[in-house]
Formats: sequence, C-alpha cells, structure tokens
Amino acid sequence: MSKRDYYEVLGVNRDVSTEQLKRSFKKLARKYHPDVNPGNKSAEDRFKEISEAYAVLSDVEKRRKYDTMGHSAFSGGNPWEGGMNMEDILKDIGIGDIFGSFFGGQRGRTSNRSSAWGSTVNTKGVDVNYSMEIGFDDALRGLETVVTVPKNIIDNGVLRRATERIKVKIPAGVSSGSRIRLTGKGEPSQTGGKNGDLYILTKVSTHPYIERKGDNLYINLPLTLGELSLGARVQVETFEGIAKVTIPPGTQNGQRLRLNGKGAPQMKGTGKGDLFVIVSLKLPERIDEKSKDLIREFERLNPIDPREGMNI
Repeated sequence: MSKRDYYEVLGVNRDVSTEQLKRSFKKLARKYHPDVNPGNKSAEDRFKEISEAYAVLSDVEKRRKYDTMGHSAFSGGNPWEGGMNMEDILKDIGIGDIFGSFFGGQRGRTSNRSSAWGSTVNTKGVDVNYSMEIGFDDALRGLETVVTVPKNIIDNGVLRRATERIKVKIPAGVSSGSRIRLTGKGEPSQTGGKNGDLYILTKVSTHPYIERKGDNLYINLPLTLGELSLGARVQVETFEGIAKVTIPPGTQNGQRLRLNGKGAPQMKGTGKGDLFVIVSLKLPERIDEKSKDLIREFERLNPIDPREGMNI
C-alpha cells in the first residue's frame, strides 16, 4: 500500500512554516495518541503516520530531500534514521510529559520503526498527594469529610484537568505526617492500566493546653496551694469528655500524674496511650496582710528547707 503525501497527512500546505507545522502535528498527536485511545488500532496507525510525516518535515535536510524526491528519498532506508525519536518529538512540542511513555520505557534513539511501535505497557496511573489540615480533637476522634482534589481525566479521548469530590474517612489517632491511602482515587492510567492511588497527608493543628507526643497526651494543670497541700479531686476536659484527677495531699509543684489509657488512640492498633497531668502551683498575684500573717504562721509550724542538698 502506497504512502500518503506527508503534507496531506498533516493537513498543511507545502509552504507551511515550522511553527504552523508544529501546531498541526501537536493537535493531531493529542487526538490520536494511543495513550488516549487504548486498544484502538486505527488511532495507533494514524498516530504512526502523522508522527513519521512530522519526523521528516520538521527536519530541514529530510524535508528538502522529500520535496525533491518524495517517498523515494528514503527507499531502502528509514525516514526516522539520524533524527529524533518519538519521545524527543513529543517533548519538543511540549506534550511528552502529559502522555507518558508510549515506548514502555525506551529512551534511546531508534532506527527500527517496528520496535518503536511496540505494544503500549498498561502502566498504573500516577499517585496523587493531597495535604489536609485537621483539628486536634478531630485527629483523636476520627472523622468523615469530603475533599476536592484536582486531577487529570480522559474525556472523549482528550486529556484535561478537572476536580473530583471524594469522601474520606480519617481514622482516629492520625498525627501530622500520617498518610491515608485511597486505592484507585489517583490519576487515571493513560495506557489502560489501573488508576493511581490518592494519599491524604495529614497536618494536625495544635491545642491551647494539650500537647501530644506519640500516643501520649500531656496537660498542664494549675492548682491552688490548698489543693496541692491538702489534696483534691479535679475535673479535666479531654477529647473524650471530662476526666477526674485525684490530687494526693502534699503533691509537689511540677509533679506528673499518670492516667493509663486516657491518651491518643493508636492508629494501627486497638489500644491507647496515656494521659499525663503535670501540676503547677498557681498563687494569687496580690495577698492581703492577714493572709501574709497566716503564711508566716504556717511556715513556722511546718518548717522545711526547700534547697537542702543544693550546696548554696
């Protein structure tokens, strides 16, 4: 079967400029590329035809030979030989990265068209990373939400940019840097393979008075002199509700009390961390004269040396 005229294949006149030639090939390449026409033999043959035509007409020396001798200029040879391969051509017109590798990973130059037109590898679509900020309590409780993710779609054989709303379940116990995988929710494969995956990357906001370290939680709990000295039963608000903390008599400022199993849920387990309550003495900023006298009497009746052993 005789080959069609290269100018006719690309739909251009014989005096076409380099830029016009490139624009025409770019339009046809987007339409007939096998990545957007998986399994379509007719589209693949058409893509080969326009690619060969562009490989010749975009090369000044080859175009001169073709204008003089037609297809016979390459009889016994190969119009691809000595020029760019298809990956180079696609990159040259700015669409190589969009369509991926038509050659199944081959990157070198080729003078054998039969190897260049091998079957397309059904590669998996590209994975997508999506950063999501989560409130401190939501990270501990878990939540369900909907995210809008920008991604590529194939619409009637044309690759275009769009967005998709995806329901996401955030498990209890996530922390900053956690990765949640949603299988098949990434970019579509352009070669008939499986879709890529969507990874939700979490960033957890801080809390005004609770600190998290791993699965353990830490709360600074201000107490009065009487509560520390005489003991007390104090309520502390946590992400699970109210927890009651027993302050033993004589508790020291800065002492750490541990509540087993009241910390953050383990994201990949069934247990929880612990809640540590760090007590701190809170004194009145202003003390009247009668209270000062009572404090002096208290110290006289209960003498201690708080700096004993410090060698001061």
